[in-house]
Formats: sequence, structure tokens, C-alpha cells
Amino acid sequence: MINNSQIFEVPNINAKDADTKKIIFKISDLKLNENKVLSKNEYVCICSGGTTSSCAKPNLITLDLRKNHNNISFNNQNGIISIGGGVLMKDLLNELDKHGRFFPTGLSNMPGVGYILTGGISPLSRRYGLAIDNIEFFKGYLGNGKYFSISKKEIKAEDIEIWQGLKGAAPFFSIITEIGLNTFKSFPILICEGFVLEKELEELIELAETFPPNLSLQWMFTEKIYIYIVGELKTSEDKTFITNLLSSISKFKDLKIQTFSNFNQLKFFPKELRLFELNQANHSEVLSLLGNNTGKNTAKLIQTLTEINKGKPNNSCYVACQQLGYGTEREDGLGSFFVYRESIWKPWIYTSWHKNDLKEREKAINWLIGSWQKLKEFYPNIHLAQLHNHLDFHNEEIELAYGRKFNKLKRLKNIYDPEGNLPPL
Repeated sequence: MINNSQIFEVPNINAKDADTKKIIFKISDLKLNENKVLSKNEYVCICSGGTTSSCAKPNLITLDLRKNHNNISFNNQNGIISIGGGVLMKDLLNELDKHGRFFPTGLSNMPGVGYILTGGISPLSRRYGLAIDNIEFFKGYLGNGKYFSISKKEIKAEDIEIWQGLKGAAPFFSIITEIGLNTFKSFPILICEGFVLEKELEELIELAETFPPNLSLQWMFTEKIYIYIVGELKTSEDKTFITNLLSSISKFKDLKIQTFSNFNQLKFFPKELRLFELNQANHSEVLSLLGNNTGKNTAKLIQTLTEINKGKPNNSCYVACQQLGYGTEREDGLGSFFVYRESIWKPWIYTSWHKNDLKEREKAINWLIGSWQKLKEFYPNIHLAQLHNHLDFHNEEIELAYGRKFNKLKRLKNIYDPEGNLPPL
């Protein structure tokens, strides 16, 4: 076996510790076009960088795209940036910063292209849509070994269904080696952030559900409750609304306000929460949910979150949330496999445990499942953030994630990955 600590330099220790069967850096080494190249119950894990534990599993092969597919190329004429399948979001933003542009990435700059492929939710998605909504082209290989190159502007009728599948479900039947993204001109960003009490979070959630598209609320329910409001200062109307907002939240004394030159300069997780430190030290799993406005149920939601927080097995477990709406509701005529366009909130449940502590792991997984059951009342759907085929709730998670399009996804999987070379449904 390989010493993975030399290969998987990613925050998620799960990947570092996985006792892999083999790590390869060339797709040709998989020989996908030679029918079934893997043993029964085996599949290829894909590492595109970042944070997911799904990039490596015990006794499975991992294809690491970061070595041979890390190209970045920006087109000044049309504002489209082409990135390899092994490029991190921080590298994408650093390149765009040179050109006065940005792309709506998430709360962490560490994920790779995987962030984009299953949706991609950003604090600026309410104005610019999901990450998948800004894809201009795909290049890569299907699970059967066939190379493909599909462009939004030149798409053929016979490729529309596969285009839809790639936007939201690509990891199940394809390996993406290059992707083209539409980018946007940078504008100043205002951040209002700080610690709040339970009642204050309730008020802020209710207020946020009246926000225009240039504003979004993010919150984290940890040992303390941390919130940050992100506002883009693009138009005079944006500035006027934000000025009025600041007056309405002035009663929250512990909130601080800063202005940054652009979105690329933001750092979301405060040092006080020690999240990076905890992620480095523990194994973890993440489950992301989707739901609509909480409205009159917000007080009940806060009560539920308080109960969940009291029952967590250790201090590195938490529930956090991002706001959607407006731009995320819109979809072009070609469609995608992101089926919950009406969603307003995307909370995620983060659970973790010390390495090799099986009893703590059991408690942590049970807490995650229990938290999920309690939050279903408010957030009944799933946003696929990680692949959990090793956990008992995998089937339910996948079926909820793709909803009415789940059977279509199974059909795409059977057509383009008939031997099951890529992660299973």
C-alpha cells in the first residue's frame, strides 16, 4: 500500500488515512474501454482536490486529477475561464482576481471541481445562480471510456440529456478533465458578521427571508452561533438597501461590518471557531439538506437546533446553513439534475470523531442521522455534498437528492457506465 499522506495533502484526514489499493494519475491507466476492469464491488474514486473524504476509500483505486489536469486559461474576449478537473477553487479565484473577475464559489476555497458538479452553492448564488448554471462546456470521459466534449453553445439534440446529467450528477457516470465557466466582473463586497444569541438568529433568519438578491445570510450553530451577511455593492439600489439593512441590525451589538474590494478576498470561517483545526484532527462526514422559507416555524427551528447542539457527541460537530433563492430558482432551457430550484436554505450537518475511535464514530454517525431526522420537518430534501455509499442511509440520500430525476440518472448510469467503474448509485 501507498503512504497516502504524501499524496493526499487535503484537509480531510479521511482521505489521508484511507488504505487505498492503488493511486493513479492517468485516466488511460484505468483502461475503462476494456469492459469491466475492476473486481466485483470495486469502483474508481476521483480526487479533484479539496475536502471530500470520497476521493479515497480502503482497498479501492483512486484517480488523482490534480497532477495532470491542473491547467487554468482565461479568455479576455468572452470572460470564460477553462480549468482542469484537478484545480482548486482558491486557484480559480486567484487567477480571476488578476482580471478583475470572480466566480461564485462556496464558503471554502479548498474544494475542487467537485464543488461545481453537484450544484455549487455560493453566498452570491442568489444573484448569479448555482455554479452549474454558469458552465459553458465539459470535457472528459464517460464510465465506458468514451471521450466527450460538449459545449452549451454548440450542443446537439442527442447530447441534451447527458448535458443535463453532467450538471448535477456528473460523478456517477463521468470523469471531468476540463470545464469552462462563465465569470463575472468584480464589485465591492460588504460583510456583516459576528456572534449572536438564539433569539437574534431567529430574527435574522426572518429578516433574511425578505432580502433582495444582492444579499444572503449564512449561519453556523456551533458552541456559539456565528452569522455573516454577504452583500454585493453593484448598483445604487444595492447600496441603498444595504444602508437601510445596517440601520435595522444596529441593535445586534456584536456584529462587525467590513467592506472588501471583491468576493475573492473573503475569508468566511473565523479563527475563534477553530474549524480548520478540528477538520485537520478528526475524521468526518457531511450531510447537506435543502428546504424553503421557515416563516412562522423559525422559532421552532431554533428550538430544534438548540436540542441538536446539546446532544452532539463532541464540540467539533455542528449545523450550518447557506441562503438560496432568486438566481438559484432560474434554469436555462437545457435543464439540469439539480431538482430543488425552489429551495431557500441549504443547511449542512457536520459530524466528526477522533481517528480510530470506533465508539465515538458510532456516536457521531448516530448524531448525524438523528439530527437529520429532526431537521426533515424544515428541510426535507438533499443537496449532495459527499458520497455516502459506505453508510446505511446512502440509498435514501441519493433518491432524495435527485427526486423525480432519479430514474433518469439510473438510466444514464446504465448507458454510460454499464460496468459500474465509477461511484455507485
